[in-house]
This record gives sequence, C-alpha cells and structure tokens, in this order.
Amino acid sequence: MSEPIAPQTTSTEADNQQPHQLIAELMEDAEAKRQMLMKIDAMQDITQAHRNARRSRIDYWAKQLEISPRTLDRWHSRFRKEGWSAIVPAVRADKGKVRGGKNWKPSTDYWVKFIQRTYKDGNRHSRRMNCSQVYNQVKAHARLELSLSDGEYPSHFFVYQVLEPLAKKPKIRHPGQGPGILIKTTAETLSVEYSNQVWQIDHTPLDILLTNEGYEILGRPYLTTIIDSYSGCVLGFYLGFAAAGSHEVGLALRHAVLQKQYGSEYELTNDWEPYGLPDYIVTDRAKEFKSKHLKHVAADLGIKLRYRAYPEQGGIIESSFDKNNKELLSLLPGYTGSNVQKRPQNAEKYACLTYKDLELVFTRYLVDHYNHHHPPGVYNQTRNQRWWAGLVGGQPRTIDEHRLDLCLMKTLPRKVQKLGSVLFKGLTYQADWLKDYESQWVVLRYDPRNIVALLVYSAEIEGKPARFLGMIKPRGNERDVLILRDVEDNKKQMRLEGRKIDQASILSERIALNRFAKKEIKTLKQRRRAEQDRINKKAPPINVVELRPTSSSTPESTPLDVPIAATDHHKHKSPPKPADERKSERASEIISFDWNQLMDDA
Repeated sequence: MSEPIAPQTTSTEADNQQPHQLIAELMEDAEAKRQMLMKIDAMQDITQAHRNARRSRIDYWAKQLEISPRTLDRWHSRFRKEGWSAIVPAVRADKGKVRGGKNWKPSTDYWVKFIQRTYKDGNRHSRRMNCSQVYNQVKAHARLELSLSDGEYPSHFFVYQVLEPLAKKPKIRHPGQGPGILIKTTAETLSVEYSNQVWQIDHTPLDILLTNEGYEILGRPYLTTIIDSYSGCVLGFYLGFAAAGSHEVGLALRHAVLQKQYGSEYELTNDWEPYGLPDYIVTDRAKEFKSKHLKHVAADLGIKLRYRAYPEQGGIIESSFDKNNKELLSLLPGYTGSNVQKRPQNAEKYACLTYKDLELVFTRYLVDHYNHHHPPGVYNQTRNQRWWAGLVGGQPRTIDEHRLDLCLMKTLPRKVQKLGSVLFKGLTYQADWLKDYESQWVVLRYDPRNIVALLVYSAEIEGKPARFLGMIKPRGNERDVLILRDVEDNKKQMRLEGRKIDQASILSERIALNRFAKKEIKTLKQRRRAEQDRINKKAPPINVVELRPTSSSTPESTPLDVPIAATDHHKHKSPPKPADERKSERASEIISFDWNQLMDDA
C-alpha cells in the first residue's frame, strides 16, 4: 500500500496559516523553524482528513517528524482542545537567563557571581584558569568551606553554561589509544600488562618563572618526570635549572626507585606510595638517554633500556606535562604559558615563587591530586590504586640505597685537607673520621637539591671499586636544606655587592706601585752599563808611554812624557827587523811602561 501524498494547501488555507507561519519565521534556529512549519502542516492535514484516513495521516506525519505516532496523536488531541497554542512553543519569562537548581545553597545568584569572579581572578596576573578548574574551585568551596552535599551546589554543566560568554573555546577530544597498552620501540613492541613493567622518562622546561629570595628572576626550571605506563602514576621527578642531562635523569630515577618520606611543611594528605625497580625504561632518542652513564646505571640495576619508535608512543608522559600546565602552573604567579603568541603579559612582574616554593606545591599536586585521580577510561580506580592492583607479587622490587648512590648521584674528586676537611662550593665540610685520609683523594657524591650532607667514597685505584666511607656536613651550618643553586646564587650576589664598594684608594695604590716598579726595576745588563758609565766619568786620564829599552838609552836622554817613537820616527828609517823583535814591538804598543822607573821600583 503506497503512502498517501501530503495534501496541497489552497490560498485560503494559506491565509489562515499566516499567523502561525509568522511565528515560525521569527524563530532563529533553522531546524526549529523547519520542525514548526511541519507541525502546522501536520495538524491541518490530520484535522481535515476523513475519520477513516486519519490513522494513515498520523503514521505519515510521525515518520516525517521522526517521532512516534502516539506522540503525534497526543499533539493532535491537544490541538483540537486548545487550538494553535498547543503546538506553538511558549516563551519563558526567564528565557536567556541562567537557571539554577531549587536545592542550591545559598542561591543561584551567589554561585553565578562566585563562578564569574573565580574565572576572572584566575586569569589575571599572568595566571590561566579554564572552566574545568573553575568547577574544581566551586566543588571545593561547596564541600569544604560551606559543608554542602551533592545536589546543593552547581553542576559541571552549569559552570560551563555560566562561563560560555567569557570563554568561547570549542573542546576537541582525542579518541584515545584504545583497548590494551602497546609501546612500539626500536627493538620490539612492548605489551604493558602490570605495574613497574615499563617506565617512561622525559623532560621539559616548565612554563613558569622562578626567583631567588631577593625576587630576582632566575629563569624557567627543567622538569624530568618518570611515569609508570600501566597505572599512569608519577613515581619520581627531578626539578632543576640546568638543562636535563644523564645525571639529572639518574637523580630522577633514584627518587623513583626509593621509598619517599616528606616532612610536615609539604602538608600532604596522602603518602607517596609507588616505588621500586622497573623491568624496562622507555625514552626518546636524545643523547642524554644514550649516554654511557645511563647505560651503566641500567646495567647495574638490571633494567632494559628501550627507545621509542615514534614520538606518539610517549603520549602518556606528554599528557602529564599538559596537565601540569593546566592544573598547576597556570594557577601560579609567574606563569608564562606554552604558546608564545598568547603568552600572558607581565609574567616577569608577578613572578615571586622560589625553587623551594615550586617544589613544595608540585610535590603536593602529584601526591594528593595527580596520583589520586582516575586515569583516562578507568573510573573505578585511582592511579595509585591501579598501581597497587597491578603489582606482580603484591610488592615492588627493591635495591640497596648505597648502590643507587654509586650509580646515580653526581661525583666530584676532592683532596682531604687538614683536620679532616674538604672544600665544596665555598663551604668547608669536616668530620673527625676523615682525619685518617688527610692528603688523600676521595670522591664526593651529592644531590644538587640538598647539599647539607655529602657522601664520601674512596677513589678508585688500580681498578679497585670505590668504598663508601661516610657522610660529612658543612661546618657551622644550622639549616636542614641547602640547595646548590641557592648557594651559588648567594656567592654571586656577594660578589656583585663587593663590586659596589669604593676601592679608589686601593686601585690608586696599585697604579702607583706598578709605576714605581717599572721605573726602578732594570735588567742586569742595564744596571752594569749604568755602573760602568758612572765609573768612567769619575776615573782620571791615563798617559800612555811607549818604552823601547836599549843599552845606550838613559833616563835623561828620553823623557817620560814624550813617546820615543814620536821623536825619531820620521828622521831615521830603520832597516827590517827580525820577526821576534817585531812581535815584541807589537806587544809594547798595547801597554808601554818606563822601564827604568820599573827597575827602580823593584
């Protein structure tokens, strides 16, 4: 049986429909307007149809309107009783206003103002707060500060509805990896089936500016994070200003392997429970992960190193970095943002957090928030609960702490000085037991996050392994925590302050001393030459007399002050003389004496 064809309306009927069609034309939504016009046609057609054909017309229009025939039958019954007002949508008096729940306390207006104020305050002073974070603030305020129960405060949908005019940003969800966890590496494909099977390590510069205690900007710190692929728990991290290298990775690994204890200043609600040794470590192919140091660590701890085949295989750790930004850093002063083009203005102006401040809030965020939040797609377990449930044997593998010290901490050779002391970063470390090693070389191992205690090992000699000797602390220190970067910054600050001291007199004395030295100091050759010139000026003139003693010559015939050769050289030409005589004459030309006078003196 073919479906009946919708009747054609006449001009008279069109005139009668005109008021209702005008109502439809005033609708802004195109789909709502189309549905309204079809309702008008349906009501007219069903009303004018014969009683025997009315059921077929209801079935036809129900199919066109994509509703059940029973629903359309109810509409038609109301239409016959109430007229066109039965199908025309009523306009609410509070249309366009945000409507709250009847059981909400204190009131809907209170929550609207609280939501708007929280969002605006959270996006000032270089901070960035999204709608989900506003809802967390609403939920925390209602439960902890107002002691309200579920249903007595706004829902997640209501918060988004209030903030829609302020934050128009479409949310695009990722479909996820799907069932099972597979990690493709360059060597093999790993199927993650239990906790502590595969750990992933990566690092990133954090989008926040830190300062020292004098509020001088130090820059952005680097974060190295270790995550368990099965549970999604963060097992350890390292926070520092130096670009991440193999030693920073080793310190983060040491933090993840050991059990963690924190003091009351961290204000933790829960304990940081995940720890132990993994079977595999998966990283990208950066040079610090291919270093000999990390390979040595992995071999010593019995861990297999693997490298991701594709960057997408590290999505779980990249997701944690994104959550760090959205759930923590964006709420702190000094946040710079990950998008350079949309970076908050005056981030440097509001930066005020020190390294210790960030380490405190970041630790609490990981322990009380991140690890106690459910992982994506798992709603009946937190990350922490999933880690415990996925452990093989119920307990993680452990290792002696000193083996970790030997493999993972930074090293520095030092020579033991008098009284069992060593110098490190301008501090003097001393211990009585170290006196037995004076003038010997030892190896210091330390953690840059706290240098209050240094571990001392013997130096490796002729291939013999180093031995743990003991622990030393700085002399005169009363602090529990000494951060290496703070010590270096204090030394730098002292040097800068020292440059401001007026040193004009010191510099003037140095210049005068240098000029005096240049003037007075001479070389040995110059001093000898000067002395010889002085002697030559004071010495009397020397008369040189040439003496040729003969048998006939007498003192009276040849005066002493007249050279003999000068008196008769041109008068008589002497015949050639023998060679021996000529030699004696050449000798007399050099030094001449008055022979008779010499004989008298003898």
